[in-house]
Amino acid sequence: MVSESPMFSPLPLYFRGQDFPTVKQGGKTLIGNNGWLEKTGQDSLGLDGERKTPQKRAGILDSIKKIAKDMTELHHPHRRLPQAKASGAQLLISLDAREQSLLYCELEYHLTCALNNYISRELEKGRLVPINFKKITDAWYQQGRPRVVGFRFDLETQIDLVALHVNEFTFCGRRQCNPVEVSSLLHTMKVNARAMRIRTFCQPDSVIAKQLADSQSLFDMIGAAEDANRALVEIVHFFKVIVEREHKVLQQRQKEQKHSTMLAPRDD
Repeated sequence: MVSESPMFSPLPLYFRGQDFPTVKQGGKTLIGNNGWLEKTGQDSLGLDGERKTPQKRAGILDSIKKIAKDMTELHHPHRRLPQAKASGAQLLISLDAREQSLLYCELEYHLTCALNNYISRELEKGRLVPINFKKITDAWYQQGRPRVVGFRFDLETQIDLVALHVNEFTFCGRRQCNPVEVSSLLHTMKVNARAMRIRTFCQPDSVIAKQLADSQSLFDMIGAAEDANRALVEIVHFFKVIVEREHKVLQQRQKEQKHSTMLAPRDD
């Protein structure tokens, strides 16, 4: 059996240059005392720098949902835009391809780990139905895919396996007694898994925010471990830092354009 690797995230390292400076080139202080990343992480970090154990996972979910809901307003908080421009604002892309590759690599890894652990727990409790599992493995091998360790299929296949056990597996949170809501979230996550599999690395902010919110809902529903929840919080912070960075750049550009327009000579 392959043992789990120690907890590690490459996301904070993205904001460091040579010799691990605290300033990202061309950006603001993100890491270090009173750094931007520290400020955005105050909900999960204590004043002494140690991680707090969240009292309620709902607080994390509410924070992610707020990002998804306010994504357009974050870029245009005080402007009324024509309908055409407003719809375009919803497709703003703050993360470049490299940043999206890091975010999605971490997100997919932690989702698949959490689901592998969840299905393994359900197996230990005798809730895995052999016929359902055979249906998944037969389809897997028919596609010429290799054997896996435990339940480490791709994300979509893991979700399919859980979906076949809606009435057998145990769930947590507000959906635990509602198979319809459980199935609905699993369907949403399957759609997200397919979108993540394409890997175009040019997803709009609103799409990423929704996928993060859906991922937290899944973690709550399957009772994901605290390490998984902390990892997701870090992914959200990574996303938020970059969105806010690009928001400031956009604001500065708009300010300069407005200033240039005011100074431009008028033809009378």
